[in-house]
Amino acid sequence: MSAGGVPDGPSVSMVTASYTAATPEPSPGYTALSRTGTMLFLALFCGWASVGLLALGRYDGGLAFAAVSSALAFVTLRRGRVLADHQKDSLSRALDASARRNSELERLRDLSAALLAGNDLLALNRQIAQAAADLLEAEGGAIMLVVEEGRFVKVVAGAGPLMPAVGSLLPIDRSLAGHVITADEAAIVHDMETDPRNHRHDELNDRLQSAAMVPLRSAGLVVGALCAYNRRDGRQFTGHDLQLLQTLGDQVVLGLDRTTVLEELRRNERMLALKNKELQRATRLKSEFLANMSHELRTPLNAIIGFSDLLLTEGLGPLEEQQKEFLEAILRNGNHLLGLINSVLDLSKIEAGRMTLNLARFDLRDAVTGAITDTASLRTARTQDCAMELPDAELEVIADGTRIRQILFNLLSNASKFTPEGGQITISAVRTVAPMPTTASTGRLGEVPKLATRDVVWVSVSDTGVGIRQEDMDKLFREFSQVDSTASRAVQGTGLGLALCKRFVEMHGGQIGVESIHGKGSTFWFLIPSDGPPAVREALQEAAVA
Repeated sequence: MSAGGVPDGPSVSMVTASYTAATPEPSPGYTALSRTGTMLFLALFCGWASVGLLALGRYDGGLAFAAVSSALAFVTLRRGRVLADHQKDSLSRALDASARRNSELERLRDLSAALLAGNDLLALNRQIAQAAADLLEAEGGAIMLVVEEGRFVKVVAGAGPLMPAVGSLLPIDRSLAGHVITADEAAIVHDMETDPRNHRHDELNDRLQSAAMVPLRSAGLVVGALCAYNRRDGRQFTGHDLQLLQTLGDQVVLGLDRTTVLEELRRNERMLALKNKELQRATRLKSEFLANMSHELRTPLNAIIGFSDLLLTEGLGPLEEQQKEFLEAILRNGNHLLGLINSVLDLSKIEAGRMTLNLARFDLRDAVTGAITDTASLRTARTQDCAMELPDAELEVIADGTRIRQILFNLLSNASKFTPEGGQITISAVRTVAPMPTTASTGRLGEVPKLATRDVVWVSVSDTGVGIRQEDMDKLFREFSQVDSTASRAVQGTGLGLALCKRFVEMHGGQIGVESIHGKGSTFWFLIPSDGPPAVREALQEAAVA
């Protein structure tokens, strides 16, 4: 017989029968005989199928075919009924097991969906505790995590009778959960009341009789325990229950780790958003302050500059030589201060997004010659020479002429400041082609602009000054940043000139850079698209299509 009660090889059933038979009416010449005897019938089976019959016995002649057939049919019918009953029981047990397995898988799948959904950690812990109870058909479940530097176990979530214990602490060295965690092994407890490892809890001891517990591991470390208490049908927990609980625990740890990371990211995102709001408010207040202060400072400065210039014309009377020197110093420093205020105001407008370009088509050569004229006094005082290399053909561009001239003025001023007396400054401009952004920048972090070859004008300002060390290159083009920021530096300034140049060039859709050899000199250059900033090109293309 097999383990399930089904014959797994040939078998024999025995039936004993007695009979008496009479021959038919004899033919002429024959004598009628009466045949009696005893037969032993052995029914032969393979598994549940009848494969033959062996008849043994004593009789007076002839064969008892009817008796044999009846015996065989009787035995086969009886064995068939037993077979049907057995198959029915086996099928019922298989269906029940399949239904339980499907229910377990469905519960695990629902929990997986909850873990992936990224719900808040408290709600997710409650779902896990309830899932532990449901999977093991228990009255309650709980999640316990190690806290207080490993000295206690905290009930972070509970279901059923464990709900009153949520938030309570258990000593890790005197509790069942603590034993499971420290020993890193699953445990089944059939009688918690008599177990010496059990920690008494005033609200729970009368309600908990049995438990199944498995450790929770994260990155190879035991961080807690997953528990189920009291089977609903009163039966004891089994090894299968531990395996099912451990499967749930392994799945839970991954979900909890993911949810913890997501919550940390959300918390950091909220903090970052709050900080951004504070920074935006501070930037707005700074911009408003600079704009207001620049306006208030420019009003008296304009008066100082205007009256100084009027006095120097000697229209109100002749001046002594010393008086002229004083007035020239006042006028010179007043203009310098006004330039600084204008730079601060321009920067605040750019940061606030209120700076606009007055675009028009003009010849860039006019801006170059104008900037050279405006900075001539700086080079004259230091006996410097300025060479201009411009093509004969026009360098027509769509740009803001005032801002382009301001860029050139700052570059020429810097070249003069950092070039010793008798040095050489060269300004060049040429039309060429270069890869340029096709769309305006959105300012997003990590943005990679799309490039296309376009007609541009390349402008450079070279000097034979002190040059720039390679390690100081990253200080350039930053607001209020200078290569030499010490109080004893030879050249004074605020560090706004190059920062404004970069902002203005980028607003035109161009690029700016520098090449330098320390002790030999520097070359600052920028590229301006001939057909204007990307926004202008897009507008012209749309108009052409329309």
